[in-house]
Amino acid sequence: MNIIRSLRLRISDLWQVYLREFRHIFADSGAILFFLVVPFAYPFLYSALYGSEVVREAPLVVIDKSHTAHSREFIRRVDASPDVRVVAYVAGESEAYRLIGEERAYGILIIPEDFDRMLMSGRQAHVDLHATFVSALYYKAFSLATTEVALTMGREIEAERHHGPSSEATRISVRPIESEWVVPYNPQGGFQGFLLPGVLVLIIQQTLLIGIAMMSGTQREHGGLSTPVQYVGGHYVSVMRLLIGRAICYFTLYSVTSLFTLVVAPWLFGLPQLTDFTTYVLLFLPMILAMIFFSLGCSLLTRHREKAMILWVFTSVPFLFLTGLSWPLSAIPGPLRALGYLIPSTPGVQAFVAVSSMGAQLSDILPQYITLWVQALVYFLITSFAYARVLRRS
Repeated sequence: MNIIRSLRLRISDLWQVYLREFRHIFADSGAILFFLVVPFAYPFLYSALYGSEVVREAPLVVIDKSHTAHSREFIRRVDASPDVRVVAYVAGESEAYRLIGEERAYGILIIPEDFDRMLMSGRQAHVDLHATFVSALYYKAFSLATTEVALTMGREIEAERHHGPSSEATRISVRPIESEWVVPYNPQGGFQGFLLPGVLVLIIQQTLLIGIAMMSGTQREHGGLSTPVQYVGGHYVSVMRLLIGRAICYFTLYSVTSLFTLVVAPWLFGLPQLTDFTTYVLLFLPMILAMIFFSLGCSLLTRHREKAMILWVFTSVPFLFLTGLSWPLSAIPGPLRALGYLIPSTPGVQAFVAVSSMGAQLSDILPQYITLWVQALVYFLITSFAYARVLRRS
């Protein structure tokens, strides 16, 4: 009977902590914003930004120093490409760069004076393509369009010059090796399909991190952690029950939030989802637990609500870099790469992208999966110890 009574008391304590945490959340407008509004709104924001998937009609300014039939045909074909749009013809580079400075164009195509003479003499002609680094995606559009036009016109000019060879022979002589781009896990070849799945996982972590830190800062500003957690039903609640009760609260809340953010939203935006629901649940469990205990532990690093928000909002971009989503992990220095694996979003993003966009199974993401479980356990133990120390001091 004592065992049953003790078990009932523990369950009752967890339930009371669970309910009280929910009341705190819905009494805090900032917590509501980060826990409920942001996870539902941000997927639509990112989809609106990257919905076109690829760059179309990249604005290009032209400097034609040749003024010949071949140069005009080259420009016409570049302009006819769906990825490029010629917006102006100018006489010199100073005027072209002025248009770039005004953001009316993002690239400059320069055709030199000897363009036609080089073509007619059988020598290699060249064109110059200028683009600023901030328009890297535009540069890709400019480069692909001009390269394709150059190869096509080169094949045609070669056929006219020799009169004899077949069009197939000419094509082979101009382009002896044909290559084709194949993007199996991003069929649209777009930025949204590449970036959004990983960003959605980061949104889950950062909203948890910022929201919990803000609530913890508010509690510490109003007398420390001991005041709101010391008694439940007239008796003291242990640190273990406190943490587990709070974790169950956030787990319940984010089970719904994550279902929309990670499953429903990608489906609405037409992103590939190659995983099954069972694999999603098995991956979600350690990922969300690691994020919850990581957030609960980090919430103790600041004593004030505003400082907590500033600090953890600032970490969003560095955490994104450390996932390997925006920059290859192999190009990140070793110490920073190791630091990234202390953060749940790093293995979480890698695992989620693999299962949702590439159709991977748990056996394929075993290193990330084990890392998430280890993080969940380690951060639970660290946070329990840290909470015990803070409560003793309060």
